[in-house]
Amino acid sequence: MIPPKTLKLEWFKNEGFSFPSLLEHQELGKFLEMEGPYYPKLISLFLCFATSNEGIMQSVVKGKMIKLDGPTLKVAAGLSGTGREKPQPFNFGDFEELTTFRDCQRNPVNTNYEKFLEGGMKKNSLLISFIIAWMLKPRLHNHAQMSRDDILLMHVIKKKIKIDWVSVVNDCMWKAR
Repeated sequence: MIPPKTLKLEWFKNEGFSFPSLLEHQELGKFLEMEGPYYPKLISLFLCFATSNEGIMQSVVKGKMIKLDGPTLKVAAGLSGTGREKPQPFNFGDFEELTTFRDCQRNPVNTNYEKFLEGGMKKNSLLISFIIAWMLKPRLHNHAQMSRDDILLMHVIKKKIKIDWVSVVNDCMWKAR
């Protein structure tokens, strides 16, 4: 279980960063700023008994059926989407993995493109990358190397393309089970 993380977008705005407006455009502000006892026991109970009904994650916790559908996650976490659209494979006509990664680099000429390492990234891109790896699509390994999904989410956020974040979160939770 990954411990819960939170951030304050307003602080980043006050410090002159430009990425908070991109995250707010995706309606991720409430989700990223959530605090309190949302995770450990409730999530582990939920995941232990989770099933899928027409692509919507659901579980019985303490005798109550809980569905992580679009309306539920919109109210609870402010996420946009219905949960009905499968997030992978992502298909965007203008998405070019290498181009997106190159656009995030401070010095594209001296970058090693065999591994998508975050070390040479521009400040705002680096922070978005960490938010993706730690909060939006968390994983338990190598947060300093972007996956193809991470690069795609970076592309979506920077180009202000609306996607179904409910499906992204559900997909991430299924993989964590």
